[in-house]
Amino acid sequence: MSDFQKYLDENLSSVSLNKDDVSAEVPEDYDIFKEIRDMIAARRRDSHMTQKELAAKCGITQAYISNMEKGISKPTIESLKKIADALGMRLVVEFVGREVE
Repeated sequence: MSDFQKYLDENLSSVSLNKDDVSAEVPEDYDIFKEIRDMIAARRRDSHMTQKELAAKCGITQAYISNMEKGISKPTIESLKKIADALGMRLVVEFVGREVE
């Protein structure tokens, strides 16, 4: 056995980790599409619009609006821009740091 291995065996055997001392929590990855669909539905309701009214105003189908809000379809930047315009809002996309707890 090498001196280095002997050193490791002797010193690492005395190391113990307490489960409570080690944070095994990994930050949960957020679902950007859920965040987007929640925003679409909330802004639409805040504007007192039905899905059909929003769809007509932005030139996309009511079924597509419904599918986006249900999470069946993922919106494109183009469709988000149309929805923002129809709601009298501006679409802003930015990268921000993740919150660390």
